Amino acid sequence: MYGITDLSLNFLTGRPFLTGIFFILFILFAVYLYRRTNPPLPRLIRGILIALRIIALAALFLALFEPVLSFRREFERKPKLTLLVDRSKSMDIVENDKSRSQRVDSLLSSDRFENFADFFDVHKVSFAGDIFGNQPKDIEKTALGEVLDKLAGREMAQPSEAWLLLSDGISNSGISPVEVTPDINTPIYSIGFGFLSSEKDVAIGQVEHNNIVFAGKPTDVKVQISWQGMDNDNVAVKIQSGNKTLVSKNVTLPPGNLKDEIELKFSPEKPGQQAFTASVTGFADEISPDNNKRSFSMTVLKSRMKVLLVSDRLDQEYAFLNRFLLNSESVELTQVVYKKGGGYYRDAFPSEQAALNRYDLIILYNIDINSLKSKDALIESFLKDKGGGMFVLLGDNYLKSPFPRWLDKYLPFVETRKKSKVLNLKYNGRPAENNLFHPALRISDSRQGIREAWQNLPHFEALVPLDSMTPNSMVLATASLQGERTDYPILGYRRFGAGKVLATSAMPYWHWAFFGYGFGGDDHEYRQFLDGIVNWLSIKEESDPITISPDKTIYTRGEKVSFKASVFDLGFRPILGASGYIALIGENDNDTTISQFVESGDGLYRADYDILPPGRYKYIGKIEKEGKKLKETSGQIVIEAFSIEEFQRRPDFGILADVSRKTGGDFYALNNVDSLYNSVGKERVTESVQKEIILWNKFWLLALFILALSAEWLLRKQFQLI
Repeated sequence: MYGITDLSLNFLTGRPFLTGIFFILFILFAVYLYRRTNPPLPRLIRGILIALRIIALAALFLALFEPVLSFRREFERKPKLTLLVDRSKSMDIVENDKSRSQRVDSLLSSDRFENFADFFDVHKVSFAGDIFGNQPKDIEKTALGEVLDKLAGREMAQPSEAWLLLSDGISNSGISPVEVTPDINTPIYSIGFGFLSSEKDVAIGQVEHNNIVFAGKPTDVKVQISWQGMDNDNVAVKIQSGNKTLVSKNVTLPPGNLKDEIELKFSPEKPGQQAFTASVTGFADEISPDNNKRSFSMTVLKSRMKVLLVSDRLDQEYAFLNRFLLNSESVELTQVVYKKGGGYYRDAFPSEQAALNRYDLIILYNIDINSLKSKDALIESFLKDKGGGMFVLLGDNYLKSPFPRWLDKYLPFVETRKKSKVLNLKYNGRPAENNLFHPALRISDSRQGIREAWQNLPHFEALVPLDSMTPNSMVLATASLQGERTDYPILGYRRFGAGKVLATSAMPYWHWAFFGYGFGGDDHEYRQFLDGIVNWLSIKEESDPITISPDKTIYTRGEKVSFKASVFDLGFRPILGASGYIALIGENDNDTTISQFVESGDGLYRADYDILPPGRYKYIGKIEKEGKKLKETSGQIVIEAFSIEEFQRRPDFGILADVSRKTGGDFYALNNVDSLYNSVGKERVTESVQKEIILWNKFWLLALFILALSAEWLLRKQFQLI
């Protein structure tokens, strides 16, 4: 039985019993006041005065009681059915003298469907590029994923019992429909419109991959494949480099016009810019074997850098530096320590060019220059011809060396005074503003953070006073000393042939790690500093660490235009929190449209345009970090005159089946639609509604209170009781 239940009267006052006692006492007091009056009044007048006083008191106390009548009402209703009808341009494709939209209309007007719909409260929603009413708009694309996501948001408060999706399954814009299914709590039943070809065809779609990877380390690649005309055929999806297969995965293709995303993992074998091919097994009777493969390229960096550490003393600086390099997963270390008077404690400096060229980086720590002078020609070729890197930590040995110093030709700054000595004093380094994101300076992720980190680091305690800059060198950090008019360079670099040399005249750096541990922290800044230096000096700059490019150069009308940016520092470490934009300038009208880059991963950014008219466009892309320009580039894209709806004509029942399966619904081909009518639940839904009625409105109670007291006052005045 359905009706009103749980009827109750509640008082919002915290103490209804005590309030009621006071109400009764005030009424008794009013009766007592008017029992006898002076001058005496007729009984009728006294009764009216008592009544007015009681009315005023009743109004006051009813406002204090705030009585609320609550009840629950139960009722039955039809289940709600949201009917999603695809009105995009692809639904106008004619097959066997009838378009897909006409078949939708025929189904909706059929007696069988109307009898089925009588069991439901049907709400019809038309869509294409977006949800719209009776007037079609934006039909040049289909954004099925965004439509489902928006509809789920609309029905969050009052969801339907089921959605019925009528579509050809083509979704060529916006997010993937499968991506939004976890947020949809309503089962989606779908009916596919369009004819599937029985001819076989399997194709490679998009290939998602990282632009920068490391040799010998696994990387993930996602390969999208689509197919039709299959009958549980087995195919192999492969990633190849030349004729060599790097990874292969067997996949079974069920019947239907379907698609899937295959995840593969492989390890690039050698560094460099490399081209790869994603392919899928073809068939002899396939419609188009040309779409069975797609090429892509990645920048492959060395995963382990061969580092040669050379010193002639074993002290704290050497110990911390040596420990960092030994513990680094990206470093393969060789240590060379000279003995006083000649010879080595361990290993030896290479005596042949081929042996030295096997290394990526040489680190010289306060080396006695004379002991290494015989290796000058090897080092020069290593830098100039091979393009290797060298990091020089200068100390007292540098100043003790006689002129001319053979090492000076490699350094970004030198000392020309013959009697200079190491300065022992405390100071901090100041990073150069125009190079804050250089790997040797970037020990934080923001410009202000980098400045503060360098200022708050433990003091340097010694300085090699260098007075002359080498041409074409760059100073990265300086030191201001009390009483000195000019700043001393403490960190800088220069190019030497194809190679790079970084030098520092400040000491010590091991305090950065030691003090971090001592105050309950870690050696984060020390590791960031050395990691950036090792990466930057070891990697040949054959590829740009910051790139801006469109996903493709030719788009169809109505297709989303997307740009991607990879933003890394010179050590190929991702730069977070960057910003930027793409400006598209029309060739015909010079109109400019701007889209901002949005961060999508570590060092990865995207900018999208939804709808653009056909034509040629020049693009200008810019990436910056906290107002500092990191990269600017330009190029052209073309948007074809034909629509993306015209480009993709085959129905995609795989999308519909996947969406239905993941939301708890089911997919039906048009010739099997009768099965739908028995699958969707038609049972009436029982609902209950809790209602509350506030019996007394405080405004009219206040008005009644004032009117009753006013009338009482007028009567008292008339009969001289005041």
